Amino acid sequence: MAIRNVRQPVSKSQAGSIRTPRNAHPKSAVTRQRVLDAAARTFSLNGYAATTINDIATCAEMQGGSIYYYFESKDQILQEVLDVGITRVFSAVRMAVAALPAASGFTQKLRVAVTAHLTMLLQQGDYTSANIRVFEQAPPTVKEQNRRLREAYAEYWRELLSSGQRSGEIRRSADVTVLRLMLLGAMNWAVNWYRPDRMPISDLADKFCDIAIHGVQPGVGGPVSTPSGRFARS
Repeated sequence: MAIRNVRQPVSKSQAGSIRTPRNAHPKSAVTRQRVLDAAARTFSLNGYAATTINDIATCAEMQGGSIYYYFESKDQILQEVLDVGITRVFSAVRMAVAALPAASGFTQKLRVAVTAHLTMLLQQGDYTSANIRVFEQAPPTVKEQNRRLREAYAEYWRELLSSGQRSGEIRRSADVTVLRLMLLGAMNWAVNWYRPDRMPISDLADKFCDIAIHGVQPGVGGPVSTPSGRFARS
């Protein structure tokens, strides 16, 4: 019997041999993407442990056993959701900074990087949100593989902030590692409290950059975002 005519659910061991030829078909690729989208949604809402294969299938409007045509396990689904989440935000930040004029300074680069990160996290769906919310719940093997992408993204931010030190816009004695952790942690936590009716993402990005660059000492003027997107002291 041809694989396409199989109707009954299959075991995980059977899925390995079936998944490749089925996924080679464009329609299967669309269905596989639908499973990932549903998984990102359910992981984001319910967490890893509370999400079952049947939950994902229900969200994707499929039978539970059909998931195994495309993925061997819930762990494999989670792996791809996490990888997609960090890859999307990394690409968005990198592209936003790369699109700036060559003469752009550190504060301009920081602002567009922060804005891109926040936009992907707060507006662009469940993958980035799931990455923030369920990474610590993931099995060790899943975390280890995804950590490589996370470390590459962290290194990008470390270099960006270090460039601010080299230009004199961040004091030399500042610990760039701690600054990176504080900035990314604060941005990521916004997924739990941000409401679009309170302020636009661009304003939130300005506030993050103001504190990151100028601190909170009284008498130090914060930046005002000009029409060109540049920072000017008030």
